[in-house]
Amino acid sequence: MPRFTIAVLTALLLFPAARAAAAEKLSVTADQMKVALRTDSVEDDGFIEDAVDRVTNDSRPRAERLPAAMVEGTFQWARRKPRLKFQYFKHGLTVRAARIGVKL
Repeated sequence: MPRFTIAVLTALLLFPAARAAAAEKLSVTADQMKVALRTDSVEDDGFIEDAVDRVTNDSRPRAERLPAAMVEGTFQWARRKPRLKFQYFKHGLTVRAARIGVKL
């Protein structure tokens, strides 16, 4: 293993700030997702906020976290649907999360 790789891995393990910088990021906010998916209830808004929190909140246990690419990809797929965008997002994300062992 090259020395540079070892140095980077050591930094990520030893320094919390480095781990925080390496955390996954979403390119859209929860509010942007709500508008694009046309949510119409508090429950729908809460589902989106929970999904975003599962990506961005480092204090959540690993077993409850979702990869940013999964949430982002499901969002991009659902927003292209002609109607019922939020329902597609919710169902798609629930199924994909279950495949990695995360219950939504």
